[in-house]
Parts: sequence; structure tokens; C-alpha cells
Amino acid sequence: MHPTWESFWTKESQIETLFGAFAPSSFQRQFLQDLTPVEAPAIGLELSKDGLRRRPQIAAWVLNGRLQRWKNLLQPLIHEDGTFASGLEINDLRPFLQAQNIFCQETWIELTRPPRRRSGQPFLLFRQTLQPLSQEVLQAQLEELHSQFSDLLQNRLPLPTQEWWNSLKKLPLAGADQLGIDLAPNGSGWRFLFGIQEPTALLEAIYFPERLRSTIEGFPIAIALQSQSKPDEHYALEIFPKYRLQHTIVGYPGEVPANEEQWPSWPYEPALLPHARLKKLITTSIHLPTVEYEGKQLSLRGGLSHQKIIVVNRQLADHKAYAGVIVTGRRTIEPLSKTSGRKEKKISPFDHAIDCLTKSDELWQGFSLSAGTSDRWVPLACLTLLAKRREDSRLQRTFEHQVVALKEILNSPQPVGYNQKTPADLDSSIWLKRCLLALGYSSSNTLEKFLAEGFEDQNNLPTYPYRQPIANFINRPLKELNGWCSPHDCVLANWASDPAMPNSTKVLQKLRDRLNQKLFSSYWWPLDGLILSLLPRGSLPRGEVKRCLNQSFTLTADKAIPAETGNRFKKFCQSLMLLRHGTTSEQKEGRTLLADLIDSPQAFQDIIVMQLPQPDQMNPQHQDNWQWRGSMEGALIPEQKGFLAAAFLLSAQPRSK
Repeated sequence: MHPTWESFWTKESQIETLFGAFAPSSFQRQFLQDLTPVEAPAIGLELSKDGLRRRPQIAAWVLNGRLQRWKNLLQPLIHEDGTFASGLEINDLRPFLQAQNIFCQETWIELTRPPRRRSGQPFLLFRQTLQPLSQEVLQAQLEELHSQFSDLLQNRLPLPTQEWWNSLKKLPLAGADQLGIDLAPNGSGWRFLFGIQEPTALLEAIYFPERLRSTIEGFPIAIALQSQSKPDEHYALEIFPKYRLQHTIVGYPGEVPANEEQWPSWPYEPALLPHARLKKLITTSIHLPTVEYEGKQLSLRGGLSHQKIIVVNRQLADHKAYAGVIVTGRRTIEPLSKTSGRKEKKISPFDHAIDCLTKSDELWQGFSLSAGTSDRWVPLACLTLLAKRREDSRLQRTFEHQVVALKEILNSPQPVGYNQKTPADLDSSIWLKRCLLALGYSSSNTLEKFLAEGFEDQNNLPTYPYRQPIANFINRPLKELNGWCSPHDCVLANWASDPAMPNSTKVLQKLRDRLNQKLFSSYWWPLDGLILSLLPRGSLPRGEVKRCLNQSFTLTADKAIPAETGNRFKKFCQSLMLLRHGTTSEQKEGRTLLADLIDSPQAFQDIIVMQLPQPDQMNPQHQDNWQWRGSMEGALIPEQKGFLAAAFLLSAQPRSK
């Protein structure tokens, strides 16, 4: 058994100083303390003005979606017969807890009522989306998820009405960052958290009290909605501290600020929390850079995370404050060097990746063909893969510089190709679409038409849906384009890797069919592991993970690629697969591989190899010969800058817990 949170949450601890102010009940305290930092790396409590004289709400961030884990976790709460919330069972939650195509791995559980032992009370579950979902994608994904529910849960959780969706469309919202389900028997519904890009327009649209608008000006905000009420009739505005404009809680360098300047200065209102009570929460923080835990050193930080202003029928109804503690880092305790009193700090491959990407202000281009370097496909792929990390203080300035450099194509999107000279292709245009979705830009009718026409092929997706432009560009007759214009599995995998893409569920199923039939073969890459490492965790059959880990080059490719380069590329692909799709122990193995492979920012250069088959070659495995470092058809080309490889690695890095 792992040590529990109780080993850190002692009477004299910083955690007790913070959480004690909430006055949790003995059962609430015990429930949270009995969790372990391994299964629940974040726990918290929420204070409500409306419930100021009642016990706080409690919450925990659970890493694993296995049903047995949840049965064990909820065992103190559910009835003896295994039911809760008027007849539901843990198995009813399987589709929500185990969905991998739209969610990150973790699930938050929030006990919205003071828990009582074996009372079977309902609770709220919510999960973070892999990336912000547009309203159209959100509705489609919601319908797909709902169809997998049991009959009982479908009846308990009806889909939002079309009237609700229509009301949502009127609001200037960014994508949906979280999706939740409230399991209360008499008030079940869907919960949503949306980002906000136009705060002034939104506050006007939802009739947020005018007397409070100037108070929250300049603070990062989000809006929480529920399917039972129209968006402007019942909502919660979530307000975050100012440092969240630039940093995440995990990514903040040093101790998280705990001062009143980080938060709005509220006027006196009967519905708002008392100033003295709120000030105590604001100025209390947890900062434990190093605590020992099972042979490892954990970093813990915590404090007031966010506040909520609840508005019902245009009236200020409640004010809540949530505080928590989270594991922000872990590393194995290693013995000191025999020759030195201090252990030399080793830079991680992930830090080298950031250094590679930020070492200069040049565009994230890559490869070198007769048509030049890729100033469209590669930089768009990098922006997409790094979008979730754009708030990282080390990467932020360079990322913004790259966005500015591509501003023209982002603001007026058109189908794109390898670079500005080459004809548009489907793979590059998919990266553009994914980039627009990740960064919150609008698409165009021209781009959507190009993608839709490429998608019409029911077997796969071709790189070049139209033969004539590419035939003219490489000066080949149409009859010699059968290979380049045929369906390609790696293009299919690119589309399937992003749940926000149109028809993503259908495309992912096509990909799985290809894998199950043992037909998958990447057309533009010598090893399948590179492109399959992009798929959401949990979406790749276990047998395919093992196949990719053991895959070798074809004889002709192996003969052409220098042995050292081929070995590095193979290990890099293995590392990506282990990090994205491996078990916990396999992820550790992937890190070990990387530590030997990546010892500097320059180590990313030439580590990825692309193959450019002859245009009439349907299967690159049958290519008779390859030219190393060629620039045209029949070539194997390393990516000389290293930017794309660095982006692949950071995209595959397991989330900090």
C-alpha cells in the first residue's frame, strides 16, 4: 500500500493551515486523507457563501479510469449493494471514466453535498478535454458519448435541448475545456467549462452584474454552464489569479503568489464571502519543494485556486472559493556521487527540446528538398503539437513569434502544401485545420471544402486528392502518380489523432480497422511508431504498441540509412511510443532511452527521417532503392533542424501530476 495524504496532512502542516480554515468534517477529512498522492495527486475543498454555516464541498483528482480503482475509492460512500444516486452503479460510469478520444487521462470527482458513510449520495464528475472543443465538435462528441451510456444513465442524463445549443451559439465563447456529469437524481445534467476570449462581450451577453464588471477586469476568467438551464439564466463565472495569465499552477517558477493583488478586490455584497474569511484563504499557501515519498522526492504546492460567482436569473446568488494542494513534480532520490559532495544536475531531454525550439528566432522549418524547406507543413505541425504548452514561460515568446510569422495563413486559411511553392496536400491542410482548432482561429469555406472532398474516400485519405497540380509540379504524367495520390495511412492517423477534427470518431474507427486487419503502413515515414505516437493515449491496441516497438526498416531502407542515424531514429520512435502509449513502467523505460539519446538541443537534428517514394510506388516497402539525403523522389531525408522532433517529444511528454 502507498502512503496516503495523511502522511503530509498532519496537525502542524501547511496543508492543515490551509484546509483547517474550511472546517471539514471528520469524515471529509478522513476521506481525503485516505487517498494517496499516487492515485489522487490533487485534493481540495470549496467554501460557499450560501453554505457558509455548512461543511465545505470536497474534490479529488483521480488518475486512473479503471472501474476497480473507482469502486475502491467510492467504497466508503456507496450503499452496501453497490448503488448510489438512486440506483446507479459504478459500471454505469464506464463510458465516461474510460473515454480516451476526447479527454485527458484524469477525472475530477466533486462531492457537492457533505458526505455521509454508506449514504449512496450523488456526486459530480468532470474531465479536461485534450484540447478546447468548438461547440459543433462538442455537440457531436456529447451525442457519441451519450449513446454509449446505459439506459438508466441515458434517462438520468438527457442530452441538452436544441434550444440550449442555440442559446450557447449566441455567446462569444472559446472552446470547451472541461465536460462533466452531475448525477443528482433530481437535478442530473451535463456541466461545461468554456474559455473566454472576449470577456467584455460575454459579460454583456450573460447580463453579469454591472457593479462587478470593473472588479474582475484584467483577471483570467472562464464560464461554467449546466444543461438544465439556459446559459444566461444560470452560470458560474470562474475567476483565476493574475499569474494564471502567463503560467499554469504546475508550471509557475517558484512559490505561487499568495497576496491580495492577485485577486479582485470585491465590494461589500450580502451574497459575497466575508472579506476577512477570503483574505485568510488568499494569503495562505503551500510550498513544499521537496518531500520524501517512497524513495522519491515530491514537490507540493497549493493555495486558493479560483473563485466562482454564481448568477441565477441575472441575480448574484452565491460566491465560492476553492483551495487545493497538488503534486507538481516527482523524481527518484539518487545517492550522492562518490567523488563529489553534490549530485550534478542533469538537464532532461524535455528541457533540451525547449532549448532546441527557442535557440533562435528563425521559423520552425524543416527538411530540405528540391522545392526548399517546409515553411508550411512543419511549422504548422509544431504549433499544433505545442499548443498546450504555449503558456510555458520558457516557450511563450518564441511560440508567439511563430504565430506572428504564420499570421497570414492563420487569419485567412487556405489549403496548404509542404511549403508555399508546392501544391496543396491533404496532410499539410489537416495540420492547418488542427492548428486553427488548437489556437482558436476560424476556418474558411475553401479549407473546409478541400478537407471534405479529401474525406470522401471511404477507405483512407489520400495525400494528394487532385493529381494534376502535383503532376505539373514534379513534371510527371498523371499515370505515374498512383502512389502519391492513393490513400495513405499516415494521413489517416494525423486526422484520427485530433478528437476536435470533423468526423474524428469515424476516422479513428477506420484507422483501428486498418490496424486490426494488419494493413497499416506509413507511406511517408520509414517507421510507423512516429505517426502512431500522436494518437490519444488508450486508442491504440496493445498489440500495435508492441509491433511498433519491434519494427525494423525494410532491407533497402536499412541499407541506405547510416547505421548510427537509423539506430537513433528507431530509439526515438520507441521512446515516443512508450511515453504516449506505455504503462507507467514502460514510460520510465522511455525516459531512460531518451536520457541516452538526447543530451543536448543539437541531438534533435537529423533524428527524424522522412521517406519520399517514387510517385508511382503504391507501397514504399517495395521501393527498390533509396538515396540517402536526396532531395527528390526516391529519397530518405533527415530533418536537419530538429524542430519537428522536439515538438513530437514535448507533445508525447506525460502530463505533470
